[in-house]
Amino acid sequence: MKAAELAPLKKDFVTALRIIAREGLSDAFAHLSARVGDNKMLFMPRKSPALVKKQELFLVDFDKAVPQSAVHQAVYKARRDAGAVFHFHSEHVILLTVVGETVRPMHNYSAIFHEGVPVFEGAGQVETPERAAGIAKLLGNAKAILLRGHGAVVVGKTIREAAILALYLEESARLQAEAMKLGKPIFLDPAAAEKVARQTFKPKSTERAWEHYSAAVKN
Repeated sequence: MKAAELAPLKKDFVTALRIIAREGLSDAFAHLSARVGDNKMLFMPRKSPALVKKQELFLVDFDKAVPQSAVHQAVYKARRDAGAVFHFHSEHVILLTVVGETVRPMHNYSAIFHEGVPVFEGAGQVETPERAAGIAKLLGNAKAILLRGHGAVVVGKTIREAAILALYLEESARLQAEAMKLGKPIFLDPAAAEKVARQTFKPKSTERAWEHYSAAVKN
C-alpha cells in the first residue's frame, strides 16, 4: 500500500489514540493496531497514546515480533473480520475482573456486547505469542475480552469502530460497578440484549459517536 493510501488510516489511528487518552481509558501503555491487507498491520511505537505521531506509525507482518505486538497479531490470525485491535487499561474494566465479574448487558451500550465478554484469568503482561494465542482463542467471535487485573482487548471492523467500542466497554463497566454498589443489577436477557444491540450499534451511530469524540481532540 502506498503512502498516500495509508494517510487516512494513519489519521484515524492517531485520532483514536487521542480520544482514548482524553477520555481516560489509557495510561501511557495502551496500544492500537489496524489491519493492512492480508498479513500486515499498522502499529505504533512504545510510546504514550497521547504522544504518538503519524510519522512514527509503521507496518509489521503478523509473524514478526515487535514490542507489544503479540496479542494484535494473534487476533488478526484468528479473526478475518478484525480490522482494528485496541488494548487498554481502563479502571472500571479492571475493577470488574478483580471481583470475578465481567461486562453484562444492562443498558444500551452494554447490550452491544450481548454475545458475552470472556475474561482471561492469567495475570500480568501478555509477553509471549503462546499466551497471545490463548487470549485470541478465548475471545472467539466476541467484540471484547477482559484481562484479569490488566485491562481489555477490543476488536472492531475499523479503527473508528474499535475506538467507540472501547469507550462503550468502559462506560458499561463503570455503570455496572456503580449499580452493584446500590444493589443487584437487573440484566437484559439474551434476546432482549440482542434486539437492543441491533438498534444501538449501527454504522451511522458509530460515525456520529466518532464525530463527537474526535471533535475535541487534535492529532
